Amino acid sequence: MKTMRKPMLCLAAGALLVVSATAIAGERGKFQGHAVLESTKFAEHKALEGHPMKSAMSGELDGLIFHNGGNSAMDRMLDRAHYHVVWVGDGGGGGYCLKTFTTKEGHKLFARCDSKANPTGATGTVTLLGGTGPFTGIKGKGKFNFVGVTDRVSWDDIEWDWETP
Repeated sequence: MKTMRKPMLCLAAGALLVVSATAIAGERGKFQGHAVLESTKFAEHKALEGHPMKSAMSGELDGLIFHNGGNSAMDRMLDRAHYHVVWVGDGGGGGYCLKTFTTKEGHKLFARCDSKANPTGATGTVTLLGGTGPFTGIKGKGKFNFVGVTDRVSWDDIEWDWETP
C-alpha cells in the first residue's frame, strides 16, 4: 500500500495543476479590483527651455491587487496577486503603462494602459494583452482610476471585461 501512495499523490498533484491551468478556458466575465501600489522608481527629464511639454517622466510601481466581489476563477487567481507597473508620462498629462499581474502560482497577466492626468492622479483605459498559463490568449478591455495618496503610495481601482479562447 505504501508503494502506491507516492505515485497516486504525484498523479493527483498533476491533475490539480491541469485543472487550475484550464480553470478559465472558454469563459468571459468582468474583473473589478482595488490595488495598493508603492512608487519604487521615478525619473524626470526636462525639455529645453521654452518647450511647451516641459518634461517627460517615467517610473515603476509595485504592490498587490485585491478583487472586489465576484467568485470566478479569474477573481480567485488575481486576489492578492503581485502588481507591477512601468509607466511613461509626457509633460502634457498623457501617458501609457505596462501592467503585469503575477499570481501566487507564478502565472502572469499582461496589460497596457493609456492615461490622462487629473488633479488626483490619472484615469484611462486598460487593454489585456495575454499572459502565461491560464491567461494565455486572454483578451479584454476596461478602465482604471489611479490616485496618488502620498508621494510614495497610490491606489488603483481597475476593472475590465475579459474573454479567454
